[in-house]
Amino acid sequence: MDQPFVDGQLSENTRAQPLVIRPQPLVIAVSGMPGAGSSTLASALADRFGVVAAVGDMDPPDFAIRVIGAQVRARDRAAIDATQVPLLVVAGKSDTRPDAERMARTASRALGQAVIPVSGLLAGVRLDATDRDILGQWRDAGIAVPTSAAAFAAADEVRGDAPQQQARARMMALLGRTGLVAALEVLEASPDATVAEVNAALHRRSGVDALVTPIKQAAGAIAAGRRVRRLAGLRLLSARGFDRPAIEQRLITESAR
Repeated sequence: MDQPFVDGQLSENTRAQPLVIRPQPLVIAVSGMPGAGSSTLASALADRFGVVAAVGDMDPPDFAIRVIGAQVRARDRAAIDATQVPLLVVAGKSDTRPDAERMARTASRALGQAVIPVSGLLAGVRLDATDRDILGQWRDAGIAVPTSAAAFAAADEVRGDAPQQQARARMMALLGRTGLVAALEVLEASPDATVAEVNAALHRRSGVDALVTPIKQAAGAIAAGRRVRRLAGLRLLSARGFDRPAIEQRLITESAR
């Protein structure tokens, strides 16, 4: 499923959309304040695009994503300013904020760069056939989704019905209120929608696909960064005397590219 690095661009597989630069997958360092949704987004990126994405120190990453919350904090600015690889700023947990687009525009003006609202929760959704059947039953029953997850699990119609209460609590945890409402809307509009189609609709709702273009646009800088690190590594090996003739020949070849 790897896609090649061609003519300074990251090509895209339209089915799974992995973003990779051969011979290694793209390495993305995701950071953010506690509670911003960094870990959830990192997992979704790895699952959705086939990249290596994680929170914490990654030495060295190819690309960085800073996840901000409802507004830009001083620590966000410091982290952004200190980043030395191509960077993208994401306004996380967009599914929990009705005005996520407006807040992202405000943050964009404050930072002087693009800020993309994304729901890591919806980006990483993987409902199965059983989940699809449960959602279909709720759609048929005209189930309403209250604002509170606790209220949904403890509604009068499921009082004393432990399996239904557990199913409701689980679905809220998987999708959040926005995702659950969106999934039911998909099934209301298309009663025969498959679980794959429901998942795809939620992925589109997440906004994660908006990250593809800016990452692809950074391909030239990513390749240049990799080359600099590769040459530095070769020089270090040569200085340490590891198979010096072969290393120096490789250095000559690399430097001529």
